Amino acid sequence: MKHLPVGRQNFEGIIKEDLLYVDKTRQVYEIISKGNLYFLSRPRRFGKSLLVSIFRYLFSGRKDLFENLYIGRETNYDWQAYPVLQFNFASFGHEVEKLEEVLEFKLQEYAGQFGVDISSPVLSTQFRLLVEKIAKKGQPVVILIDEYDKPIIDFLTEPEKAQKNQKILRDFFSPLKDLDANGQIRFLFITGVSKFSKVSLFSDLNNLTDLTIHSLSHDLLGITHEELVENFELHIKYAKNKFNVTEEKLLKGIKTWYNGYSYNAETFLYNPFSLLQFFLNNHFKNYWFATGTPTFLVNTIREKNINPQELEGKKVAETFFEKFSLENLDMTGLLFQTGYLTIKKTQTRDFETDYYLNYPNQEVRKSMMHNLVEAFTYKHPSTVSHALVSIRDGLDEGKVEVFIDQLKTILADISYHWHPKSGHKSEAELFLMWEGYFHSIIYLLLSYMEVDVKAELTQHKGRLDLLAETADFLYVMEFKLDGSTQRALEQIKEKAYPDSFKNSPKTVYLVGINFSKTERNVASWEAEIWERD
Repeated sequence: MKHLPVGRQNFEGIIKEDLLYVDKTRQVYEIISKGNLYFLSRPRRFGKSLLVSIFRYLFSGRKDLFENLYIGRETNYDWQAYPVLQFNFASFGHEVEKLEEVLEFKLQEYAGQFGVDISSPVLSTQFRLLVEKIAKKGQPVVILIDEYDKPIIDFLTEPEKAQKNQKILRDFFSPLKDLDANGQIRFLFITGVSKFSKVSLFSDLNNLTDLTIHSLSHDLLGITHEELVENFELHIKYAKNKFNVTEEKLLKGIKTWYNGYSYNAETFLYNPFSLLQFFLNNHFKNYWFATGTPTFLVNTIREKNINPQELEGKKVAETFFEKFSLENLDMTGLLFQTGYLTIKKTQTRDFETDYYLNYPNQEVRKSMMHNLVEAFTYKHPSTVSHALVSIRDGLDEGKVEVFIDQLKTILADISYHWHPKSGHKSEAELFLMWEGYFHSIIYLLLSYMEVDVKAELTQHKGRLDLLAETADFLYVMEFKLDGSTQRALEQIKEKAYPDSFKNSPKTVYLVGINFSKTERNVASWEAEIWERD
């Protein structure tokens, strides 16, 4: 059984040590055969750096490393060696503040390695001279840029620093278009988490192919189910025996937890980092999410009063993938590019395609819910764990009063500094904000406890505030703000919300809850069992 390349990003080391490697050289060969200027956006821990390493050794002519892989066995690749310049912005250190100095040091290091003089006070001129003078020695240059956007991403909460680094990057990459036009670039490959629309490398290089949702990259990174079964056979058998389950049941669990990423809604991928960690530990848990807590993301969702349910099943047009602005951060775009949302479905009509986004898998969804509960309640879920478990148990047992009591406890503990602010908003706008505040809290709590919950469910006569479902019970809930619980129950009946469940064997509860803006809590509630006609 081959050892797992956990944390390994150097292709040469993986091959020489005979570690487990899922052969992606068919896709690599297709990419280098069809173009020479590429950009690829993928989430962190998805294999971008290993891919860049593969390009490095491929263009260095290291045929010995590829002899047993697809490109070495099945193609006539010429194995010509080219000078390679590789810039890994992730290696420049956390929160790069002296970006110009770091880049100049790297350029001078390459100048010494290739024996060229690039004297100039201007960083972009140094870069241009480096490529030009190396190319004049005989071969055009291969340029590999990994995690180009890290100096921006690190400072999303400090816009001035982010914009400063953005300008440095724009100037640094500005020579690339002319260098390519002069035939001095053999291959350019740029990776990052995000595609920033204002960084000039995307506007100047108008022939730069964006691979983000391109057909060439649908299975370039990540691991397909077929690749999992073929390459991890012995690891699967070991895990199956450890869990004492059938292989079918084990694979179903792995798929639920770690599969689900897609960039065309047809090819679905496992996160390679999570998959390797699972087989290393033989334990189902959150691996990928834990490597980078999205504090900035969840706090922004809370502060912008974004309904968490709106993040699920989001429909976007294809232009959504083409722009990302530092000046006006779009939360859905940020969540997609950072890997918290992925493409689950597409719909094409009149030659235009709509894309439906959702959480990739259980690992990401449950972990995001964990962090959203923490953000919206200003408390770690472990501090309200008793209340959360009691809510789940109460709903499992048909005890609405337990659910309400624990909900009151949680709402009473929420810090007073998070609630809808009036500002210059109208009464109608403020009403919707308060309503959304209470809806969001309940939706998150129930989702986190893995109760099947749907909020603002559209029915034929109206929109139901919330439907919660357990093994034996259905809860049809209507909320009021400084209103009447009796009116809430009447509304449920008038709009015939329970009629959809006439044939369900489950007990259906009709629940009316009235919230108070003043108390920021449940003011009153009523519940009754629905009597079927």
